[in-house]
Amino acid sequence: MSLPDYVRVEYPRACPKGGATPIISVVIPAYNEAERIPLYLDAIQAYFAKRGEAYEVLVVNDGSRDRTAAFIRERMARDPGLGLVHYDANRGKGHAVRMGMFAARGRLRLFADADGSTPIEELERLRVKLEQEGFDVAVGSRQLSSPEVKRKIKPHRFLIGQVFRLLRQVFLNVRVLDSQCGFKLFTSAAAEKIFGASKIDGFAFDVEVLYLAGRAGLKTAEVAVNWYDSTSTRVNLLTDPAKMFRDMLRIRGLHRDTRI
Repeated sequence: MSLPDYVRVEYPRACPKGGATPIISVVIPAYNEAERIPLYLDAIQAYFAKRGEAYEVLVVNDGSRDRTAAFIRERMARDPGLGLVHYDANRGKGHAVRMGMFAARGRLRLFADADGSTPIEELERLRVKLEQEGFDVAVGSRQLSSPEVKRKIKPHRFLIGQVFRLLRQVFLNVRVLDSQCGFKLFTSAAAEKIFGASKIDGFAFDVEVLYLAGRAGLKTAEVAVNWYDSTSTRVNLLTDPAKMFRDMLRIRGLHRDTRI
């Protein structure tokens, strides 16, 4: 997978370009996240410091108009595992995740939301599925029940999720209960296959990713995770659901001739 000319990558000092290959890459899409992302980056840095394995965190600056890019560059001086993927125009969350996956080099590649709604420690649950049980993709889920996890979801978000679940099952045969949780782990081979074929730039990219995984015959596991609804969510509940439904209906047509 090659990056477009307008995308620039500043790799972490711990794993520079042409240097050691990280075991895991964490891709975080960011649009105007200078206020929200610091706490999650603190948690991620502390988590990997305890594990002692090679890793990279790639924050994808999706054309932010605040200090996101400047903050990440400042932090890179004291966080050797942190890197930056950036471009000037805001192109959407799906595009940001795709560019991050193109730039990522880890054997495992995690996409995580910048608000830290899913604690980074939940990565352990997903890794088991890929490293021990042979799955290609592991999807964090707010719908699966487990005595080990806690979830705090606002009722209107839950209702929208249920409607969206029914529609994606009917139109795309995507049977994952929770397609929209921003915490998904891929093997490098699965990431390259899926994101190399993906086209959706908006919020419906999660559904497209799962649709393409099914088309490719990849094994997908859904895993219950701890999740806390952010009070500063960037999802516009008045307009974004309609955009998601529209894009979801486009997915089958977009990939009519896709070979994966």
